[in-house]
Amino acid sequence: MIEIDEEIKRQQACIEDLMTEIKIHVQKGQINTAIQRERDLHNSLKQLEKLHERKRLWITVEVLNKRGILAEVVNKVVEMA
Repeated sequence: MIEIDEEIKRQQACIEDLMTEIKIHVQKGQINTAIQRERDLHNSLKQLEKLHERKRLWITVEVLNKRGILAEVVNKVVEMA
């Protein structure tokens, strides 16, 4: 779970940088660049949401295991037809 925490911190830093960059581009009148950074920000926020969901899943497994209920996280494999 430490790895997930590190990924969350990196994603949060990226989000903060993107927000700052958007503000700078808007002030300079570079609207197209600001719009692209906004898209990047949106993608980073979605990624952060997924990381938090993964972390909650791992915490749930830990809680269940401490209660004596054997549980584990498994990777989901999706095949496209």
